[in-house]
Amino acid sequence: MKQFTSGGVACALLAVGLAGGALAQDPAELEVAREILMDLQPRSFAENREYCGYIGLLPDGGYMATEVTRGDAWSCLSRGDESRFLEVTASFHTHAAFDSGADSEVPSSTDLLGDMEEGVNGYVATPGGRLWYIDGEEGLAVLVCGLGCMGQDPDFIAGDAGPIEARYTLDDLLRREAGD
Repeated sequence: MKQFTSGGVACALLAVGLAGGALAQDPAELEVAREILMDLQPRSFAENREYCGYIGLLPDGGYMATEVTRGDAWSCLSRGDESRFLEVTASFHTHAAFDSGADSEVPSSTDLLGDMEEGVNGYVATPGGRLWYIDGEEGLAVLVCGLGCMGQDPDFIAGDAGPIEARYTLDDLLRREAGD
C-alpha cells in the first residue's frame, strides 16, 4: 500500500470537477485516485485489462490505496487489503484499452451502481484519458478532466464514443447503454 498526502494537483483537478457540478469528498482523496490511475493507465492499455482497488482513510487523517488488482478487459473486483483503513472512502479503476465496440469513455451503470451499493465514491480513468468522479451517495458521475488529462491509449479514436456529457445520473447511463 502507498500512502499519499494532498497536493496542488488535486486542487487544480477539484476546480475542474466543480465546474461539472459535484465536489469530490476530499481533495486528498482525489489526489490519491489521480496518482494511482495515472500510474495504471499505460499498463491497462498495454495489457487490455482493467485495474482496480480502493482508497481508504487512515488513523492519521491521510489516505492510502490498497494493492492494485488486475481484472479482465471488462471488469475488475478488488482483492486489496482494506484492514488498515478506518473506512473505505472510494473505489478506483481503469477502463482497459480502447475498443470501438465498448462505451468506455463514460462510467457504466454497473460502475455507478457498485459504488452506490457500497456507499463509497469512485474514480474511473478511460482509454481517452478522461477522469470521472462517481458520487456514490448522489448516484452521479461527473467529469473531472477531459480527453488526455490522464494519458491516452495510442489506439484511441477521438469522437468514436459520440457526444460525452459532463455529468450523468444512473438513468442517463442506462439510457445511453440502451442506445436512447
